[in-house]
Amino acid sequence: MKRPGSRISPATVFFLLLSLALGIALYVKTRPSAPPLPVPLSPTPRPRPRPSPPLSAISPSPRPSVSPSAVSTEPGLPRVAIVIDDLGNDAPAVERIASWPYPVCGAVLPVLPGSGRAARALEQSGKQVILHLPMEPRRYPQMQPGPGVVLRSHNEEQITQTLEADLDSVPGAVGVSNHMGSAATADPRVMRAVARVLARRGLFFLDSRTTDATVAREAARKERVPAVSRRVFLDDVATEQAVGKAVDELIAHARTEGSAVALGHPYPATLAVLERELPRLAQRGVRLVPVGDLAK
Repeated sequence: MKRPGSRISPATVFFLLLSLALGIALYVKTRPSAPPLPVPLSPTPRPRPRPSPPLSAISPSPRPSVSPSAVSTEPGLPRVAIVIDDLGNDAPAVERIASWPYPVCGAVLPVLPGSGRAARALEQSGKQVILHLPMEPRRYPQMQPGPGVVLRSHNEEQITQTLEADLDSVPGAVGVSNHMGSAATADPRVMRAVARVLARRGLFFLDSRTTDATVAREAARKERVPAVSRRVFLDDVATEQAVGKAVDELIAHARTEGSAVALGHPYPATLAVLERELPRLAQRGVRLVPVGDLAK
């Protein structure tokens, strides 16, 4: 007997299609929505580096002023002053002394070709400048002090004119010391005439004490002129060993007497010792000051 072929009824097909459509619709409705595309953010602007100013526009920080070790400001320390005599024509020595950061004093001889230049160089470097006034020595005329000399044979008017001209040739001079002058500084009349000029100009006098018979301090006192006297010669013997001993003597006098003045010359040995010893003065218990500070 022949078996009939199997057939799918239309109702079955209808329900299958309906189920598929409902499934598709349900899937579309319930599927997760795609995430929104990210909105590009504007990048945070980075600060642009400010251009550096040119080096020429940068003001350097002021350097602190360093006091040299010799220039102690501690009150009560014994004081010393150092004066270098006979300056005027030795330009290398003047330049060397001007470079020192210490308040030494330069005593400049008058009316020499280099007098004005030396005085200005020293003053511009902060050094005290005084006129190193040539004055008559005992052995005159065999011993010549140089141009611009004050002699005992001069009357008061001549002394005044000579001293005024000498001062004009040493610009910036704040005082006067005697160059030689063992005869003139022992003459009350001569020193009285000198002191009167200093009083009018407001200058002080440094007595080099080339003679024990000097009357310079007394004449200055009578004319109300501040004055001070030399205590030590640094280079009567111009060797480094002798100059070093003279510096020791200067310090010893200052410790004993409260202050002391030393005179030296631009000799190689003197300058070499001072360059070695000036930085050590404060460590040795004394204070270096301009010589004018010791004039009373």
